[in-house]
Amino acid sequence: MPNTISLKNLALSSLTVALFAASQGAFAHTRLETATAPEGTRVHNYVNISHGCPPTTARKPTYGVTAIFPNAISYTPIIGIDSGAGKVYTANPAATYYSPLAGIAVMINGGGAWTAGNMKVDAANNKDGFWAGGKAYDQTISTYVQTPFYSSAVTIAKASCARSVTFYAAIADVCDASVPSTAASDEQVLYWSPIPNFSGVPSSPFGTSAGDPVRSIPIGPKYSNFDGYQDAAHTFPGDGWNSPATFKVTRDLAKNPLPAGCAGNAGAGDDVHVYPSAQQINAELPVWSNPNQTGTPYWQ
Repeated sequence: MPNTISLKNLALSSLTVALFAASQGAFAHTRLETATAPEGTRVHNYVNISHGCPPTTARKPTYGVTAIFPNAISYTPIIGIDSGAGKVYTANPAATYYSPLAGIAVMINGGGAWTAGNMKVDAANNKDGFWAGGKAYDQTISTYVQTPFYSSAVTIAKASCARSVTFYAAIADVCDASVPSTAASDEQVLYWSPIPNFSGVPSSPFGTSAGDPVRSIPIGPKYSNFDGYQDAAHTFPGDGWNSPATFKVTRDLAKNPLPAGCAGNAGAGDDVHVYPSAQQINAELPVWSNPNQTGTPYWQ
């Protein structure tokens, strides 16, 4: 009987390890726990950090996270419309497509991995994101690290042809807070930062693709200060380069049907993509003791 129990326990342990490994594989990047929600629905959500900073053979423990979501009140986000032939920039104001224009994500006090943290707000006290940290988590032998927040109940404008609105977050996983962003390598910080790269983006921040035909890595001027390149010339991307977490809101077609005449995606409606402006990322992704980017700078 003892041998039977031991074998049973061993089998259960092996199954647990296999399931754990499978769950790790499902979270290869920093992502949101709930990435899609119907319009008008507030979601109790999480930022999931799946691993520490590279190299993969000796990842550094994650010490903290900082995250912001697009604000269309104090900043001008980049908005792309995909009607079936790829994203194209539009100069239409954000209110053309959705509301509220800020407060897309609001931090929850308590319940997360880190006890230290604060919200991020703009000059008008609109809540744009949050940071949390203060303890190093070695994830080589543990699951992902979670930071809780609420995803706002977003409404899609009735007059728009949007069938969905996708918000792109700018997130930095900090493994070494003593190293400023300007000098940080992938071993110190991972940037899961959005880079809007489609037709007509104002001040087209990129050069021509070179060196990597699969990912079409551009060489040229940066978008924000947190693009995730490993070199000052922006020629070699880091681990999290141009791989942002997203939150997609889908239109409730029963309560909010598309207007007549919407032709995008064969009449199914347009997909709207909202990126935080470079100005907002540069101003708000750094970590300060006060919500409005004042007080003591913890990481810049």
